[in-house]
Amino acid sequence: MGRTLIASGGKIPGQVSDYFAKNITKVENVDDLVSDYKLLKVALRAFGLDGDIRNRAFIKKVMEADPDDKKSIVNRLTDKRYLELNQAFKFGSEASSQKVDVQAVSTLYLTRSFEKSIGESHEELELALNAQRELPRLVSSDSSENTKWYSILSSTALRTVFEGAFGLPDSFSQLPVDRQLQEIKSRAERMIGTSDPAALAKAENMEKLIKRYLILSQTDQTSPSSRFSTALTVLL
Repeated sequence: MGRTLIASGGKIPGQVSDYFAKNITKVENVDDLVSDYKLLKVALRAFGLDGDIRNRAFIKKVMEADPDDKKSIVNRLTDKRYLELNQAFKFGSEASSQKVDVQAVSTLYLTRSFEKSIGESHEELELALNAQRELPRLVSSDSSENTKWYSILSSTALRTVFEGAFGLPDSFSQLPVDRQLQEIKSRAERMIGTSDPAALAKAENMEKLIKRYLILSQTDQTSPSSRFSTALTVLL
């Protein structure tokens, strides 16, 4: 089955990504990008930042920031998607949009559009697909174990999957962050035998996490077996 799905705004994602590919090379500065709704939509969705589509002044600051300056906004924000956005477009590194990897950004945009379309009917599937894509990249970085866990905790989407899979209560987010870290590492060790998030790069551990999240996220809208069957068809 193909991935030709209609986006919420009525546009086919492929048409929007084609517009991006044809017009991004005409962009000379960050103002050109943030003033073009279609280009900005692709750029933000590619990194899961759709919610900032109207925060143009903030996005401009993010994209103009120097990623090599530890005091810059992109390095101070706990959500590292902003740093990834900055690095993809390189406005803060005195580079032009012609150095943007158009194919990579377009692919990310189409992938997230596919996930978002599924999420309109099954939010838990969108979150599971996102986790399958994002976790291997995140946990394979050179960062320390704790830094990786903090990155997971700072991501609303990933955090939701882990809280669901580990059966953590709503009050978990109210704990001091060091307690949250301690608890989530303890739960991980019980589930996959180690508190090292790098172990989630292994297919069997990822499958265990996703399956448990989907099972525990079942609601009374349909029978658990039916919803879980749908999830496995999409994910596995």
